Amino acid sequence: MALSVSGASAQKWVGVPENRFAVTVKIDSAIASEPQKMYMYSMIEREMQLHDSISFDSLHREGTMHGYVPYEYNVNLMLQRRGPQCVPIVVKGGDSLTIHIGDEDDGFRLRYIDKVQGSPSTLEMVHYQCRYDSLRQVYLNQNNMSQLYNLSDAQCDSIRAIAKQEKDKLERYILDYACTGKSPYSVIEAASDVFYSFRRNPTLYPYTEKEVDDMMNSLLVRFPDYSPMKAFVNDSTMGTYMSAQSFEIWAGMQLRTYSERFQKEDKVKVRPLKVGDYMNLRLYNGAKPNVNEFRGKYVLVDFWASWCQPCMAQMPNIRYAAQEFSDDLAVCLIGIDENRKQWWSTVKEKDLRNKDATQTDRPYKIYNYYAYDDKKRVMYPEYQALDIQTIPHNYLVDRSGRIIAKNISITLAIDKLKILLEKEKQQ
Repeated sequence: MALSVSGASAQKWVGVPENRFAVTVKIDSAIASEPQKMYMYSMIEREMQLHDSISFDSLHREGTMHGYVPYEYNVNLMLQRRGPQCVPIVVKGGDSLTIHIGDEDDGFRLRYIDKVQGSPSTLEMVHYQCRYDSLRQVYLNQNNMSQLYNLSDAQCDSIRAIAKQEKDKLERYILDYACTGKSPYSVIEAASDVFYSFRRNPTLYPYTEKEVDDMMNSLLVRFPDYSPMKAFVNDSTMGTYMSAQSFEIWAGMQLRTYSERFQKEDKVKVRPLKVGDYMNLRLYNGAKPNVNEFRGKYVLVDFWASWCQPCMAQMPNIRYAAQEFSDDLAVCLIGIDENRKQWWSTVKEKDLRNKDATQTDRPYKIYNYYAYDDKKRVMYPEYQALDIQTIPHNYLVDRSGRIIAKNISITLAIDKLKILLEKEKQQ
């Protein structure tokens, strides 16, 4: 059944038979266990277009949606309640593709899925994005290492040099794909990345002006009939803004989905904690039931998620703090991944579990908690009440249970604890 939107302007290309496409979606049982809708939308020629929607439940786990596109372009699938929040695909007129969204894809905000038939361009986009993400992650890991506590200047310089090599490898991959890719939609994304990055600051990138010019000159030769490519090459402007009407449609849909996913219970009255407050926070799915159980120690309470790169960057410093202040600091990590398996997998991967003297020469203890009620699939009300807008979101609590810092970098928290502990020794 098509999703109708009051006041949405018809595109000039809607209704042209040769531009029609069909997408059949199959989902697994866990995602289908909760009745919900899937929406299919795109933003083409700077206008939001809602193409179609379909309902799923435990008895209906397959359905087909239809839409129109003027040329090959990106279309997004968005699940209302459970599953990946956004699944990008690439379609063109005449396509009839099938995509399988599995239970292993549940909990991701953005998920590139290669279980697709009937769309070589979607598979090309998925493979490009996965390789891009892999190279980018290697670079970010090296870059994050330069932020580790207690590194010498020489060590920082060495790590930054390696990080630059990895970044250059990533940028070179983007350029190579822009010059060799077969899907015009994905190629124009890569080419615009190269062109605008180089135009802003050519000294930061590993390619020459001639290489960029050669790339631009090749685009129309390779894709002479792709109208967005002509616009890009001719004036090199890729407008990304939406009209007020399109923005209203897009924002309303995003808000509705956010509400369905994260606000399933009655709205919790927000009482955000501030510095100076005493912290009496209940802790779920872990060893200690309340922050008060740690009275007599300093406590670091940190909300994080596996998809949050700044969170991942600070984990080595959190481990360092747990080791350095093992007698005086309790570290409580609260994961807010909606996917419990993803959360626990990251806990293990990042060595965020306890290690004793038989496992390391610097033992440490970290208390891990999970922020979601598994049965209701909603964040616990106590955590909703904290009004967490961004992560990492943390609190440093003194021995009496009073908050002495909020949303502090771990490096500064370590320095602060050293000063406080030194003062205690002098008293």
